[in-house]
Amino acid sequence: MSWPIKLRAISFAVTVGVTLTESVMGATPIGLALWYFNVASTAKIFEFLALLVASVSLSISIYSHVRPARYPRRAHTEDAA
Repeated sequence: MSWPIKLRAISFAVTVGVTLTESVMGATPIGLALWYFNVASTAKIFEFLALLVASVSLSISIYSHVRPARYPRRAHTEDAA
């Protein structure tokens, strides 16, 4: 059974938003460290981290929505006793 296209789009958008937020939160300390130690200019750091955040977010989001769903062959039953 497949989801309607509207629900799939909403699910993908939410996943992209969440993974973007997580990636930005993870990349911020890296950017601050690079800026503090004058490794590169602010524009170069921002450009590098924007590409990193976008690629991580899209790779997680696309993989989670493209892979086939795995359904168990039989339901696990528990003893009622």
